[in-house]
Amino acid sequence: MIAVIHFAYGAPASIDDIPTYFSHIIGGREVPPPMLEKIVAQFKQPAQADFIASATQRIAQGLQHVLPTTLQQDVKVYNAYKHTAPFLEDAVTTAIKDGATTVVTLPINPIFSPSGAGAFHDETAALLEGKNIEHIAIKGWNTHPAIVDIYADRVSRAIHWLPAAVRDNAYVYFTVHSQPIKPEGNEPYVGEFQALADAIAQKVGVDNYAAVYRSSGGKANWLAPDVKDAIRAQASEGTQAFVTCELLSLAADVESFIEIGPDCEAVAKELNVEFVRAEFPGDSFDTVMALAQIVKEHVFVTA
Repeated sequence: MIAVIHFAYGAPASIDDIPTYFSHIIGGREVPPPMLEKIVAQFKQPAQADFIASATQRIAQGLQHVLPTTLQQDVKVYNAYKHTAPFLEDAVTTAIKDGATTVVTLPINPIFSPSGAGAFHDETAALLEGKNIEHIAIKGWNTHPAIVDIYADRVSRAIHWLPAAVRDNAYVYFTVHSQPIKPEGNEPYVGEFQALADAIAQKVGVDNYAAVYRSSGGKANWLAPDVKDAIRAQASEGTQAFVTCELLSLAADVESFIEIGPDCEAVAKELNVEFVRAEFPGDSFDTVMALAQIVKEHVFVTA
């Protein structure tokens, strides 16, 4: 049996889970009440259930329908998260009990970072050590044609949503979460981010674009520029319309949803320019089919 473990950072099922979720993020310590109040308010802002939980679980359900036929093998798909249940160790244990002979690790993030997808793959390998189970880590899929097509569709739709009078002048900002600047540690994160942004822009046919960052909070020695600063700078040169598109994760999380949506929209209103956020791929049909194709290619390459 092939076990596919679809992994993400965390997926609180209820607003009541937020204190435990963030306590786990900070190593089990109690979250200071003022900080927790701000975090809970942020999770309430979209007025809907957590994006990551909903999207990753439906992606897993979709892959469960598609992969057995695609691979012509017995397949079971599992969700796993870093900071909420089911945790990775639990998913691996369940997969082994279910009879897995191969474990495929598939993160929600097309862009690799050592502390994100890298740690997920490495921890899985450690859990499987000595168990005579093949491990297939899905890496290097940031510019897979099917992924580029998905994002190109979202960016094209966003651009065409803008008023025709400013559409041709629109500037697209691709975003990911910023990181502390470590010349030896920011690759391949920065490289994969730029490569995906370039591939999407080429597919869409836009020349006015840049790869920028979010979530630095104005901290020095973090990857820059910040997307809001970039919008202000470009607007000062006469650009009248902006599109944001997040590339770190196929599914929105509350932080990215707000930072490239309402936060950038507020800047656009301040500057009196047009703004639209491109949709996240999420749990759409094309996302599920693209991930199924990527899994198929990795499984057959190693077969």
